[in-house]
Amino acid sequence: MRKYRLLALLAALFIGVTASAQTQAQVDSTLLGVDILSLISQNGSSSGTAFVNQSIEIRNALSRHIVANSSAKLQGYRVRIFFDSDRTARAKSASIAAGFREKYPEIPVYVSHVSPYFKVAVGDFRTRADAQRFASKLTATGAYPYVFVVKEQINYPGF
Repeated sequence: MRKYRLLALLAALFIGVTASAQTQAQVDSTLLGVDILSLISQNGSSSGTAFVNQSIEIRNALSRHIVANSSAKLQGYRVRIFFDSDRTARAKSASIAAGFREKYPEIPVYVSHVSPYFKVAVGDFRTRADAQRFASKLTATGAYPYVFVVKEQINYPGF
């Protein structure tokens, strides 16, 4: 009798898993990975313009949220482009930061001093992969010989 109960339980479990798999297979994935904005421009006029009607209350709420959280930090990644402790490290770090700002004005630069080291880190990346892509780009230029990704508290990246 005990064997039959176990067999019935296993059969019910198998039927449930099979039914669940069939239900999941019926999910519509036609828009998976598709850029919706490009679809709008293809199906509509050639200008590709979309209008969004949004109440002023939503816009005001979003503005209040941005102001309230403007100083908030989150865990993320930066790319370290300089790290030194010799007697000229302060001047070198300032020079490297200024040079980087000229080449990449849209990327934030952070100079810090944790005795005895002067450090220059750049960017506010939410994922290690994003930071690593940028680090690879910097390494390829040859301008920064020692480039590596560090985990730090970052500012919210801009939109």
